Amino acid sequence: MEAHVLPNLLQEIVCKIIELVGEESFYNLGPFLRAGKRGYALAHEPSVLKKCDVSEMEDGFVTCQIRQGCQFRELHLKCVSAGNRKAIYYEGLLTAPSIGLEESIKILEPNVPMHGFSTLAVAIFNVCLGNDKEASKVFQLFAAYHHDLRSDDTSEMGESIENQLKAFGAEDLNCNKYGESFKFPDDGVIKTPRCVYGHD
Repeated sequence: MEAHVLPNLLQEIVCKIIELVGEESFYNLGPFLRAGKRGYALAHEPSVLKKCDVSEMEDGFVTCQIRQGCQFRELHLKCVSAGNRKAIYYEGLLTAPSIGLEESIKILEPNVPMHGFSTLAVAIFNVCLGNDKEASKVFQLFAAYHHDLRSDDTSEMGESIENQLKAFGAEDLNCNKYGESFKFPDDGVIKTPRCVYGHD
């Protein structure tokens, strides 16, 4: 089989091309990775990794491929280091069951407030930890940048976060692990949410 060869173009042009195809899917980086040392190096440029769509690493398989020892762990961590918002979000949720919510918040904080899912996750984690004042600040940022806290969009995002946490091994979500520390903000700005079961 003949090896792939990159065209003799300026490095900036080839890097921009790789960046654009990587935005579509990280799978599109494959031919560049196999095109010799130059292609491999350009596909690992921080500007490429920062914009690379990593969602298929997490949800494109029957099992998640970004866990420790899995196929895409190394590339995923390089994307996190490059500041890729989706990769940071997935890393924050993936590590929550093993390293704890405080450390996960630290991982997710670079995404706050611009990435909605990360912002909502940080607010929820602060509620679980009893950090009601910090939770209130983050909920307000979420509402200012993304959706009203009582909107269907916010509810769907919360359900998505819950499902991703379960997929990443947080099986004890319904075990009231944070019952002792759980404290929802009661500051006149953030209103206590309606009961899921229809009670006010």
